[in-house]
Formats: sequence, structure tokens, C-alpha cells
Amino acid sequence: MHRFFIFLYYLISRNRFLSVLFAVGIAVVCGFFASKINFEEDINQIIPKSEKSDLTAKVLKQLNFSDKIIVIIENRSKEEDFQLSETADVFLKDIEPLHKYIGSVQGKVNDSEISETFDFVNQNLPLFLNESDYREIERKIQKDSIARQVENNYVSLASPTSLVTKEFIKKDPLGITFLGIKKLNALNISKDFRLEDNYIVTKDGKNLLLFIDPKNKSNDTKNNENFINQLNEIKDHLNTRLQGKTEISYFGSPVIAVANAQQIKKDIRNTVMISMTVLLVLLMYYFRNFFTPIIVFLPTVFSVLLALLILYFIKDKLSAISLSVGAILIGITIDYALHILTHYKHNNNIEELYKEITQPIILSSATTAVSFLCLIFVRSEALKDLGLFAALTVILSSVTALIIVPQLYKPKEKGGHVNTNFIDRIGSYPYEKNKPLIIICSVIIIACIFGFRKVGFNEDIGDLNYIPKDLKISEAKLQKLSDITSKSIYTISYGNSENEALTRNSGLNRFLEKEKKEGKILSYNSIGNVVLSEQDQQKRIIAWKEFWTPDKKKQTVSELVRNGNGFGFNSSAFDQFNENLNKNYTTLSLKDYERVKALQLPEFLSQENGFYTVSNVVKVDEDKRNAFIKDIEKKHEALAIDRQQMNENFLGLLKRDFNTLINYSLLAIILTIIVFFRNFELTVLTMFPIVLTGVVTAGILYFLGLELNIFSTVVCTLVFGVGDDFSIFLTQAMQKEHTTGKNELPTYRTSIILAVFTTILSIGSLIFAKHPALHSLALVALIGMFSVIIITSTLYPFWFRLLITNRTKKGLSPITFRLFLNSVLSFIYYGLGGLFFSLIGSIFVKRSKGRKLNLIKLIIARFLTSVLYTNPFVKKKFIKNPDEDFGRPAVLIANHTSFLDTLTMAMTTHKIIFLVNDWVYNSPVFGKIVRALGFYPVSQGIENGIQQLKEKVGQGYSLVVFPEAERSYTNDIKRFHKGAFYLAEQLGLDIVPVYIHGNSEVQPKGDFIIYDGAITVKVGDRIRKEDESFGKSYSERTKKINAFFRERFAELRNELEDENYFRKKLFLAYLYKDNEVVQAVKQDFNRNKSVYYELNKHIPKDANILHLADDFGQKDILLALQQAGRRIFSLIEDEEKRRIAEQTYLVKRRKIHYLKSIEDINKKIDVLLISDKDFDLSTLPELPETIICMNGKNNTFSTANYSLKFGSETLQVFRSQ
Repeated sequence: MHRFFIFLYYLISRNRFLSVLFAVGIAVVCGFFASKINFEEDINQIIPKSEKSDLTAKVLKQLNFSDKIIVIIENRSKEEDFQLSETADVFLKDIEPLHKYIGSVQGKVNDSEISETFDFVNQNLPLFLNESDYREIERKIQKDSIARQVENNYVSLASPTSLVTKEFIKKDPLGITFLGIKKLNALNISKDFRLEDNYIVTKDGKNLLLFIDPKNKSNDTKNNENFINQLNEIKDHLNTRLQGKTEISYFGSPVIAVANAQQIKKDIRNTVMISMTVLLVLLMYYFRNFFTPIIVFLPTVFSVLLALLILYFIKDKLSAISLSVGAILIGITIDYALHILTHYKHNNNIEELYKEITQPIILSSATTAVSFLCLIFVRSEALKDLGLFAALTVILSSVTALIIVPQLYKPKEKGGHVNTNFIDRIGSYPYEKNKPLIIICSVIIIACIFGFRKVGFNEDIGDLNYIPKDLKISEAKLQKLSDITSKSIYTISYGNSENEALTRNSGLNRFLEKEKKEGKILSYNSIGNVVLSEQDQQKRIIAWKEFWTPDKKKQTVSELVRNGNGFGFNSSAFDQFNENLNKNYTTLSLKDYERVKALQLPEFLSQENGFYTVSNVVKVDEDKRNAFIKDIEKKHEALAIDRQQMNENFLGLLKRDFNTLINYSLLAIILTIIVFFRNFELTVLTMFPIVLTGVVTAGILYFLGLELNIFSTVVCTLVFGVGDDFSIFLTQAMQKEHTTGKNELPTYRTSIILAVFTTILSIGSLIFAKHPALHSLALVALIGMFSVIIITSTLYPFWFRLLITNRTKKGLSPITFRLFLNSVLSFIYYGLGGLFFSLIGSIFVKRSKGRKLNLIKLIIARFLTSVLYTNPFVKKKFIKNPDEDFGRPAVLIANHTSFLDTLTMAMTTHKIIFLVNDWVYNSPVFGKIVRALGFYPVSQGIENGIQQLKEKVGQGYSLVVFPEAERSYTNDIKRFHKGAFYLAEQLGLDIVPVYIHGNSEVQPKGDFIIYDGAITVKVGDRIRKEDESFGKSYSERTKKINAFFRERFAELRNELEDENYFRKKLFLAYLYKDNEVVQAVKQDFNRNKSVYYELNKHIPKDANILHLADDFGQKDILLALQQAGRRIFSLIEDEEKRRIAEQTYLVKRRKIHYLKSIEDINKKIDVLLISDKDFDLSTLPELPETIICMNGKNNTFSTANYSLKFGSETLQVFRSQ
């Protein structure tokens, strides 16, 4: 991958002018299309989608929540006759120029509106009457009632009342219309107010309220800001002018929204100025360059423009909200440029720079982008837009950073002295070696593991609002005046036609009335008894006709005329009333209702694209709220919406969506890292700090008593992404150290520290913000970022070195998680079984004799053998000797290289007694059973145990002795000690050689890991005690049997060790190294394994070899594995390859030496192995007897004095003549 960017770098360098024109052209094109994008500012786009929430979103989209601005005019005057209406008149006049912002102003009722309302009800009276009203009318048309009413009317007309009242009496002398008007009380704002001077005032007359209905929605802060500012100017002007008489204050969603927007702008403006200033100074200080900070931001700018260009062609509309959140999240893209700059500063070789930095940057951006792309699985359009925008920007910023930054930034050439600063010193400090710091971090992590699940999530959006002090005072005033600000539940009937919606609302209205009578709700505002469906209107007209029979009409009018004559009313005074009684009433349409301003139908009714909604406002006690909502949605085709609860529910859904996102992201990141590293263990190690960061951040929040909210959850995603980047970069650094031995950690850590500074400065500086949402966001960011940097800088290198690097330094093979798990399970099984037999079995052994004891020993032998079979990746093979049944006791001798040898010997026969070391004899796990079985500790001396061992031999037991006395690190047979042969001589026993092959590779000395491989046990021919061909004395027999054993074991090795035998051991030697190295070694072995197998035959097992190489040391490892006695001097001219070869674990276990120059050789060379065809042999002081050329003859080798002993296309063996 890095080769492509190197090619691109040189291509752009050669064509700078054209490249600049091309870049400017791309920027212009991207900017043009970005300006054409349609942005959608609908907050509903963030609502998670489902069948129910789709309907909810549809209702919410056209529902009018009456987000009014409440104007409170408070009486501060001590004059009793002061009228609040005077201030209200002035205020209304002053806001007239703001008509473009104001839809309507409520709170003042004109006489014309009263008359209009009366006439409307009077002309459509049947539609406003119900059964209880007809009972009241029946009472009113009784003779005595009519007489009283006529008298009252006369008194009213004779008094100095208004003309409006006289018109009312003329049209309806019985006052039946007022029964219908009572239905309009359901539309009243509150029972706590009354009309005074045509204004709504509180009952005590000290406060007057006006309600401004803005034309723009409350979330349209862009247009509302200017409106609110002008309103505040009017308020301040009037408060100054009328000081001491009245005081005006505002409250309402639009005012709060504008206050929030202004505070956010102010906070961001202030913090951005501070953070950018500090950041620019910091970058200029570190890079000693004024223009470097500008370079940092260029890739991000280009990536944003390119992302918008792509989105323009694949999306019709984009959520403005998602882009706003995305703009915060993509702040991490600056880090890519910083990583490149930091590494370029420390290494000005462009090709090495790309080789080091390309993979971690592309991998970091890929994992972050993939995690953002997981947002497409969340049921929210806004979050899907966010995922696409952020993913595109992140991946594009990494690519553009790799292209742009090296072109524009030119580091100074390295001189003799490298200037360092405090950032370099912070980065170079070995935190992973600070034990107190590691202990403190570990304790905090353990504590957080118990606390992170308990961290709360605040779903109350109100806690995230910024409410200025003056608005809080206004809110407190309203709460004292009435329940206007108390919690309301909106019950909404809906339908696909006007009639359907109104019919459902009528049923809902009857339910609400019933609930009110039963005390389940406090009050409700509804048009259910006012605006009826066509069917309900017809029913009421029929009820009117059924009530007013012709006789009842005639009798009522006659009584009115008769009683009116007594007060001087002429006969025509009641003609209009008579006409109303006999009128042919028809149903009304919504347009008819809408003509009456006092009904304020737009507050309750709305329709869009043939979908109608009718809303009702219900006041209910908090403890009865849930039951009421369930009843509404269960029994009616309606929605019950508690605005606060709705926000909390939606935030709860978003919280669950983010939890889903985290799960998807983790899976996606794991898969992406596996694809890049191609290694499960490196993936787990890389994920280790990422997961820990999340646990620690949540745990600290819990212990500090803080809660997460929707905004801080988004920041957690950012921290998650940053932690992912840092972990990948540190994996690259540690992998490079493991590969070459070169400690690059300070450089990587410095770039990470710079990235942390940028993130803390850009987001963490919001800790000084006054807005609660921004403040909480910054707090989580700070905690998260500090957790990231401490974990990645301290614990991650510590664990990487503990699990991987330190094993290599100790001469132990790197291991995989499967090898570790298999080994642990096998040893647990062995330990538990050994403990059982030691505690229980030893009791039975002491009490048993004969066949019973023989059975117990057979069971124990089978258990020991079963331990080997717990690992399915180790093949087991037992080669029996047909002439040996172990019927006669003997001394069994075997080679000793592994802890598994004891278990392996159990495959031969169960009738054996081991001579053991003290640690086995006194073991707390299996010491008791060892002693009970009669095993003998060699530390007590062979001579002292002759009698005891003789008794066991007499019982038919053979003795098992490992004559090498201790385990060997290699598969070579070491010198035999005389003890076994002394015993055989003293006890008159034959000797049976047992050859154990494979244990030296499966479970080598000094390691507890059981590696994949094959164990073969072969029983040799019995060497009888009278066979003098091996000598007469035990001393002589020791030497000859030792030599004989070596010969037979070598033959066994030749039979079993094919060209693939050391394949897994070789590959493990390069495990976790750079992928290029791993692939090169694997390809080389798979291509040349037959050559290497043949090569082994032509080199003596104890030869001194000079290897002129151009590889990563894999040939040296194979030669040393095949014969541990070989001493190999390898000269690799490529410094990086030589460093890689030096870092293999076998260099510590075998005699492999890597030379920097030919002069470093201090031994006589037996074999010259040439695999570097271009090496100049004339530089060698002398040539050895054997010269072997691989992959073609060396160009400088003259064969004049050598003859070809073996030749093939890939291997030639020459010996001096």
C-alpha cells in the first residue's frame, strides 16, 4: 500500500504546477456542488423509525404545540386605579412593526369577537346542545320560568347596558344560546384568569397575559433570533419608561431556544478562539514553523468538500443536524496530519516515512469510518446521514493527508544535535516501566469494572437546556399564577379525512369528560363538543327537531308574547327567536367553523396531504399519567403525547441505537483490524485499550456521580474512535520494536500526545462553557481522553511486552491465544487429576497389594497418558517393539528434553518406578502419590536406594531413568550419567532404550506452552545384561550405550523429520512481526522447503557455518533447528533485515550470530553458505573446504579449486580439491 503513495509523491513532485491547478479545480468543483445541497432542518429526522413512530413523526410534523411567547405584564404601581390595559395597549402598538414575525397575538378580546361568537352559536344552536342542555331548556320554557326571564330582560334593557347585550336579548330572549356558548369554555386557557377591559388578567388583577404566536417554529432560531432581540428591546424600553408602574417579562419555547442558540454560539466562539490560539502556538512551537498549523487543517478541508460532493450525487436531502454533529466528530481527522508531521520530523526519508505511517493511518481511518457506517443500521434518517458524512470524511482525510502533508512540509535535515522540547520529553518517558503508575492504573481499572455498568443515562432534555436567570424568574411567576407551565399531555385524534378525525375526536372528548368527572384528570381543553363530525351534527339537528315539536314552539312563543305585553313589548319583539325555532338547520364544514376567530381552530386542527389531526390538551397528576396514556392509546384511535416524556422516549431509543451502534462498531473494527493485521492476537491486543477506555470512562463517570446524555454519548463515540486510532498506532510501534528491536515508541507516543492536545483543546475547552449540554460534553471528553492516553501509553506497551516481546528476549517462542488456552487447560486437567490421586489415590495405594495395586497403577498410567490427549493439535504415536512386553523388569532409559517425558513414558507400561528429582518427590500437587507409589528421589543417592529399588524390582517393576539427568534445551542427546547403568549392574537388570521424539519441540524446557507437533515414542531392543558388546563395566557401558542411543535416535529423526517438520516452529519465530516479513518468510519456505531439507544433508551437525545472506534469518533458524550443535555466523548487509533476523527468539537458544562485517568472524569456518548472489567473495580472507551456493552460483565465486559434489537448479555443493 505504501508503494502507491510513494509513487504518487514523486509524480506530484515532478508536476507541482499541474498538481496545484488540479487541487484548486477539485476544490472549486466540490464547493460548487456542496452549495447546491438541500439541507433539511426537521428535528423529527432524528426520531428512530418504526411503525408506531412513523405515525408519531407524521402527527408531530403537522401538530401545533402552541409554542407561544407568553408576555407577563405585572402591576408594580401603588395606585389602586392603575389599569394594566394601558401598558398592554402601548405594548401591542410597539410590536406592530414586527408583524412579519408574528402570526397572531392572543389575550385581548374585542366586542366584535364576542358578538361574532354569539351570532355563530345562535345561528347554529342545535350543534352546540346536548342532552343535559335540553333538560335545562325544558325548565326554561315552563310558564313561570318564561315570566321571570321576560322580567329580567326588561330590567336589562331598561338599565344603561351595552348595545351588544340588547342584541343578545332580541335574538335569544330565553338565553338558550348561552348554554351553547358554555361549550366554548373547554377552549379556555385556564380557570385562573378573567376578562378585564377586554384583556386576560389573573383573578387578583395584578398580572395581565398576552400570547404571541410566532410565524416561525420555535426550533427555527435563525429567524427567531432577530425577532426575540427586537422584542427584548421593546421590553427594556417599556420597563425603563414605566418603571415603578409595570414590569414586562417573557417566557416560552421560542425565547428559550434563542437563548440556547445564542449561548452555544457564544460558548463555541469563545472556546474556539482560546483553543485555536493555544493549538496554533503549540504547533508552531513544536514544529518551529509558522505555516505548519495551516498544513494540518488542509486535508480536513479537502475531505469535507469531497464528502459533500459525493453526498450531493447519492442523497436528495441531507440532515443539517447530522452534519453539525459530524462536524464535531471529524475533528479527529486532524490527527492524521499530525501523525505524519511528527514522524516526518523524526525521519525525513520519504520512503521510510510512507512505509511506517501508511498502514496505521489507513487502518485507523478505516476502522473509524466502518464504525460510523454502522449508523446506517440505526432506524434514524439523521443518524444515517451522519454515518455517511463522517465515514466519507474520515477515510478521505487519511488519504488526502498522506498526499498533501509530505508535499507541503519539509523537515530540517538531521544534524549532529536533535532539538527536543517538552512534548518530545513527555513522549519519550517510559510510562510502561513505571511500576507505581501501572499499579495505580490497574486498581482504577478494577474499580471501574465494577462501576461502569451502573453509570446512568439522563433522558431529560430539559436538563440540557440553557435558561437565563430572567427566564427562570418569568417561569417562576407563571407557576405561581396558574398551571400554564405545568406538564400537559396532548391527546391527538387523527384520520385520513376531516370526518374521520372529528368522529374519533368526539369519542375521545366523551372519554375525557368521563375521566374528569371520575377525578382521573384535572382538566382538559378540547374542541370535541364544539367542532363535530357531519354524523354527530346530523344527530344533534335531529335531537333539536325532536325536542321542538310544533306545539312546544307555539306554546313557548305565545308565553313570551303574553308576558312581553305586560312590560310593553310589541308582538314583533320575538319574531327573530321564532324564526330560529323554525329554521331548517344544516351541517357545517371546517371552513364555517374557521370563520369564527374566537374558536382559534388552528390551535387544535391541522391537515397536510389529506391527513388530519385534532389535538386536545389534558392536565393530569404525575402519578396517574402512565395509566391515562395507556387507556388513551388502548381504547381510542389516538396518540397521547407528553412532550417531555416523548423527548425522553426518543432519547431512550437513540441511546439503545447507540448501544447497538457500539456493538456493530466493535464487530466492524475487529473485522477491519483482522483484515489489516491478519492476526487474531494482534487484533485482541489492539482492541484491549479501546474496550478498557470505555470501561474506565463510564466507571469514572459513575464514581463522580455524573450521568451520560445524548450529547456526551456522541462524544463517547469520538473518544472511542480516538482510542481506536491511538491503539492502532501503538500496535504498529510495538510490532516494529518486536520486528527490528528498534524502539519507535517515543515517536509514536509524541504524535499521539499532540493528537490528544488537539482533541482536548478543541472539545475539552468547552468545560468553560455555560451551556449545560456543551459543559457535559466537554467533561466526558476530558475524562475519556485522559483515560485513552494513560491506558495506551502505560498499560498497552506493558502488556504487549509482557505477552510478546519479553518472551522473545528470554528465548521463548511467541505464542498464539489457542496455544496458551490449550496449554492452560491441559495443565489444569493434569493438576486437578494429580491433586486427586495425591489426596485420595495415595490412601488406596498404601492399603492395596497385588492385583488391586496393579489396577490402581494402571489407572494412574492411563491418566498420565490422557493428559497428552487433552491437546488435539499434538499427534501421538507409540511404536511398539514386538519383542518387548516388559514382562521382565529392566532399566528403561530415555532422552529427556521436556516436562512431558514423564507422561510419555506412561505409554510404555504401567509397571514402572521413576527415579525423580526433589521437586517432583516433594510436590504439593502430586508428591503424596509419588511417594506412595515408591518413586525414588535421586538426591538421596543411588547407593542408598539399592535395597528399596530391589524390592520393587522383585515385585516385577521396571525402573525409569533419564540418564542425561536434566532436560535439554535442544533435541541433541547429551552425555549420559552412570547412575542408570550402575543400577542395572547392581540389580542385574537389562537395559531397554526408549526413544522420545518431538517433546523438545512440543514442550521445550523453560516454557509452559504445549506447541503443535507430534510426539513419537519408540521402544528399542533390549540390551541384555550379559551382552558384552557394550562393555563389561557400567562405566564402559554408559559411553557405548550413549553413542548407540544417539545413532538410533538420529535414525528415528531422519525417519520422522520431513521437509515440513520445522515449518510451524519457523513460522512462530516470525509471529507478530510486520506482515511483509511474515509473508516473505512463508513464501520463501513454501517455495524452497525441499531445498532446505536437502541442504541439511550436506552440512555436518557440528559445523561452523558462515552464511552470506540476504533474507530475514529464516535459513539460519532452520539449520539450527535441524542440528543444535551447528554454530552459524550470518552476514546480512541490509541493516534492516539483519535487525529483523537478530530479533528471533532462537538466537537466544541456538548458536546463531549476526555479523556487521566480515572482520567480526573469530572462528574457523567449515562451511560457506551463499544465498546472497551479489556478495563479493574477494573480501573474504580465505575460503573454507565446503562452499554451498543457493538459488544460483555467486557471481564472484571461482570454481577453479573446487569440485561439484551435488548440483541442482537451486543448490550446488562444492568441496575443495
